[in-house]
Amino acid sequence: MAIIILWSIILLILKAYTNHGEAIKVPNLIGLYENEAEEAIKKSGLALEIVDSVYMRDAKPGVIVEQTPKQGLSVKSGRIIFLTVNARQKKTIALPNLINVSQRQATYTLNSLGFNVGSVSVVPSEYSDMVLEVKLNGTSLRAGDEVPDGSTLSLVVGRNDSIYGGEKVMMPSLFGLSAAEAEKLITTSNLVVGYVGFDNPQPANDKERSTYKVYKQIPEPHESVVPGKRVDIWLSKDGKKQQSQNKKNDDFFN
Repeated sequence: MAIIILWSIILLILKAYTNHGEAIKVPNLIGLYENEAEEAIKKSGLALEIVDSVYMRDAKPGVIVEQTPKQGLSVKSGRIIFLTVNARQKKTIALPNLINVSQRQATYTLNSLGFNVGSVSVVPSEYSDMVLEVKLNGTSLRAGDEVPDGSTLSLVVGRNDSIYGGEKVMMPSLFGLSAAEAEKLITTSNLVVGYVGFDNPQPANDKERSTYKVYKQIPEPHESVVPGKRVDIWLSKDGKKQQSQNKKNDDFFN
């Protein structure tokens, strides 16, 4: 009799520790934040552990996107539910070089990378439907810039000058101007800013950029060119280069 009583006590103790015969259904934690998931299982005797982080564009940052065991499975108290959460920071993607690529190809490339194409601005150019600039929120981007996934980008696309009936513009002289001054004059002259090169040492910031002056430009000053013509400029802090180029221009026009 004593043995039976002792065995019954042992079974009761084992049941208390193992919840023998007691099953807990795993709740659905997908779409919850970690603190919300902890609240959801507080009284169930289950535990949570975040084991991975992924990036899913359509999910809110920081929410649970996967759980193991799955919702509805029966487990014992104390079972750990392993969670995967969505990254809190958006993934960034390096922008490919789309300059002088057709609008159609650029749009296809951007869409395939996960970007959206918003507005398309048209400016005069030597060639039609070629991308001249890519912007994000009005800021010009360069190839290699890291751009948040899913961003909406705008394109600046060229249009052939045939619609201008053969109109020509006079290339202004950019010698001695800073990059900002030269770019502004190029744009207001119905032309397009092309290559902008700085001699070494490269300027570290905008303040230093302003101390570099144009000593070479293509096309040359006073050439007759079509609207939208690309203009390349080279800048230096070396005053001798600037003086040398100015002398060449003076000799040419005298």
